[in-house]
Amino acid sequence: MALQKFLDLFESKTKKSRAIWEEARKILPGGVSGSAAYLSPYPVYIDKAEGGKLVDVDGNEYIDLLLGGFPNILGHSPKAIVEVVKMQLERGTNHILFQETGVKLAKKMQQFMPHLEMMRFCNTGSEAIMFALRVARSWTKKVKIAKPEGGYSGQNDYVLVSSISGKTAGPPDRPISVAECAGIPKFIVDNTIIIPWNDINATISILREHADELAAVILEPMQGFGMGDILAEKEYLKAIREVTEEKNILLIYDEIVTGFRLGGLGGAVKYYGVVPDLACYGKPIGGGFPVGAFGGRRNIMERTCSPQADPEFKIFQSGTFTGNPISMVAGLRCLIELETKDYSYIDNLAEKLRGGLLAIAAEQGFEIQVSGVGSMFYIHFNSKPIRNMRDKLRDDVNKNREFSIGMIANEVYLQPLHPGATCFAHTEEDVDQILVVAKKVLKEMRQ
Repeated sequence: MALQKFLDLFESKTKKSRAIWEEARKILPGGVSGSAAYLSPYPVYIDKAEGGKLVDVDGNEYIDLLLGGFPNILGHSPKAIVEVVKMQLERGTNHILFQETGVKLAKKMQQFMPHLEMMRFCNTGSEAIMFALRVARSWTKKVKIAKPEGGYSGQNDYVLVSSISGKTAGPPDRPISVAECAGIPKFIVDNTIIIPWNDINATISILREHADELAAVILEPMQGFGMGDILAEKEYLKAIREVTEEKNILLIYDEIVTGFRLGGLGGAVKYYGVVPDLACYGKPIGGGFPVGAFGGRRNIMERTCSPQADPEFKIFQSGTFTGNPISMVAGLRCLIELETKDYSYIDNLAEKLRGGLLAIAAEQGFEIQVSGVGSMFYIHFNSKPIRNMRDKLRDDVNKNREFSIGMIANEVYLQPLHPGATCFAHTEEDVDQILVVAKKVLKEMRQ
């Protein structure tokens, strides 16, 4: 079986990682400090990362398609960001008070995303989602939220419902809320309404039915980590926008993944031309350091987030590391660098990967779908087109894992069951090598 061959190769090349894992799992569940870092049979431990490459503790060099979960759009440790961070380290690491650089970063984001009339920074994308939902409840005086089946919007309890694992219930056009994992209270599940992705009639019917109790609809314009890079159809987004405006429901975009990737610097609003009330950002806006941001309409943000706001609407939002100077200088430098870049470069690299993977799979007798747009992609071992989570459930996840383990064993880091992405440090030669490895792996899987 090809999987065993791949595992044997992986284990022969990662003996130091294995030894570290044996010690790590005695004190860290799974030997890691976050599930995203786990890999079966054991995780790879990284020694260094530069450009588009990772080097593990055994000295193996990988072409990196995970890119830290996508914040490293410029690649790992770009010199421009490293230099400004070194300078800031000498001026202070964290003092909870704000600084001018954070103001400049906010203005730079607004330059490309005018719908961010006002914004606040926080520490992670999950925090940004949490605060945006709090704002929505304060503004509308309603409690429930709606989200797509299969949509992943971070680790807040209210969005860990019918999310990343593929748990579903009910008919496709009337999904029933399902707790994503243990520890999610029933009252939260009951207050989270699930809508079917890209089904206009069913979604609008559900939103109208619950309009009097819905504070917000939150969605990723491209369903990334949960659904595998499945874009919203434009008419679907427009229909949701229309009903939310009519029924005093806030529309929130989760652009933690797509912001500054989909549609280039303009994100999903530029790509679709459909403007939300609030939007959440992260990843690239920290330049590789922890960050989150949420913002949108001035009247909403000022009335809910200002320290001088009316107590009836004012939310609490703060944090020890919120807007810390390291993340702010790194994020500002990252956006300044991105201004000079031609996004067609990383988009074309990913398009070459998507097309090449499809051609190689067909040549080797595999039916796959390669979804995504711009610089992002996901490989579905699935013979039919995918528009929503129910379609994705037809994926052969065992083949996906086998393929990814084969890629990793051959020094292309493509995390199982996770989207991949290109960055500005990747080269045409990297893409050529990825396709060479993919052909080798699929050939061995076929045999």
